[in-house]
Amino acid sequence: MIRFSAFITSASQTARRLSPVAIVAVSAMLAAGAATFPRQDLSTSKGLYEGVYFVIRDINAAPLSAGQIAQIQASSEVTRQFYAANSGGFYDLRYTQIVDVPLALNADGTRIGDWIADAENYVRSTYGIEPEDFHANIFDVSGTKPDPDQGWSGLAWIPSNNFAVQADISSDWGQIVMDHELGHRIGVPHAGALRAVNDSNYTPYYYDFDTGRYEEYSAAAGAEHGVPFGVHNDEYGNPFDVMGNISHGHFNVHEKLTNLQWLTPAQAPDLNQVGEGTYRIYAHDELQTVYNSRLDIYGVTDTYDASSLYGLTYTREAERFDLQSGQFTSTTQEVTLEYRAGRDGIQLYLGDSLIDLDPEGGADRNNLERELEVGDSIREIDFGVSFYASTGDGDDFLSHNPPAPARPWEVLPEWFEFSVLGLGSDSTGSYVDVLVSREDYAIESGVAADLNRDGMLDRADWLLFASLTHSDLTGFTKTGRYLHGDFNDDGANDYDDFLYFKETFIEAHGAAAFAQILRVPEPTSLTLLGWLTVLFFPRKHAKAAAPLLSL
Repeated sequence: MIRFSAFITSASQTARRLSPVAIVAVSAMLAAGAATFPRQDLSTSKGLYEGVYFVIRDINAAPLSAGQIAQIQASSEVTRQFYAANSGGFYDLRYTQIVDVPLALNADGTRIGDWIADAENYVRSTYGIEPEDFHANIFDVSGTKPDPDQGWSGLAWIPSNNFAVQADISSDWGQIVMDHELGHRIGVPHAGALRAVNDSNYTPYYYDFDTGRYEEYSAAAGAEHGVPFGVHNDEYGNPFDVMGNISHGHFNVHEKLTNLQWLTPAQAPDLNQVGEGTYRIYAHDELQTVYNSRLDIYGVTDTYDASSLYGLTYTREAERFDLQSGQFTSTTQEVTLEYRAGRDGIQLYLGDSLIDLDPEGGADRNNLERELEVGDSIREIDFGVSFYASTGDGDDFLSHNPPAPARPWEVLPEWFEFSVLGLGSDSTGSYVDVLVSREDYAIESGVAADLNRDGMLDRADWLLFASLTHSDLTGFTKTGRYLHGDFNDDGANDYDDFLYFKETFIEAHGAAAFAQILRVPEPTSLTLLGWLTVLFFPRKHAKAAAPLLSL
């Protein structure tokens, strides 16, 4: 049972702690159950922990009341359930001490000087509690006035076990702030987003290799450039993650894997090691919490399934514009794919930042349309291979006189392409199926409509195109569809693509030559057509999605 220090009368009483023997006993009692609970303090982000909740008030204000304690308890329950579900039952923090801390404040109700040290010393001398013995010290300063230039609703001091909350924890916003700051305590940075904002502070661009100059980005003009030059890397911009600015959503897969170790590398494998295939990625935000009232521990009914995937990750080569040298320099980037329950596709990240892959949603910070949706494909050479994030405040990328970037396929001679096949659910949870293909053929670099990739547009390409008219292109990546005659990337080899082939062929060889190839082929030519289809299509383009990989 939680003890509330507001009611402690003897300074000799100290915080209740779990001894190593008690931890072993808890572990043994929980081991027989199907649910997963934290069993020992393994790391900052894994374990059963205790915290001190400081309620800061003016010395002349009313003492901490039972009603306030009830609000703190209610907020604590929300936090504990949130972290149990996120961690897969590996983390729980309970406030074993809720303490009333009256301090002398300024006349306007703002805090004076080193008020944290004053609060800690008050707790030491009044309650006999040593704050440094606890995993977290939460300073609730909602009963004081913020400084005129404060600018924060919550603040964590890193590295330390202290964080403060100015917002009212009984409000939705206050709960977000509480859980956000606890995220910092256990090692998570802010959840950012790359946003193509175009305003007085940011102007995004893309490079047009046909004209040889930078053009101003817009969803219509550069829809395939999801990370334009001068992009706004909004530090708090992820609208799905509690470490962003508006959401009480789960931590993202990159955070759960890299910062928190709640997921294992087997559950979010490295694509550079496992390679191309069709992957089933489960939603990582569906675990159900469970409470053991006798032991006062939160966990989950079933933790993350060890044999299932909750994301894909990899590192890649890239180039970034360096302000000091005025040149593009080599760098590496981390890419992560994830799926969230109820969404209509996959989310992609560069490092800690979400990429906006759906221009229809606009550039608003609260926009939730960010996914690569079912039926859509993207090549990784279409997002952020050459990179520059603006610092804002009118920092115009072109003012730095940047040279032309390298062509994306020169930076990445081989790259991944992703196609979202569909959604579903089973006994493990909801999922998305994603086709991952490794490619080395850039459509822009070859001869237009050269389907057999021999460097020429000729009758062999026409025979291939004709043989694939109206074929089912479901489950192909963008490059695969193109090499099957879908030139406008609408998912079908149809009349519009025929018109493109015709115009391209006539431009290259003339109308008479096109008329010649339209002649009905002899039986021997029909046999040749079959051989050409086999001969000129690489195996990975000649089939749709492979069976799901089990890792």
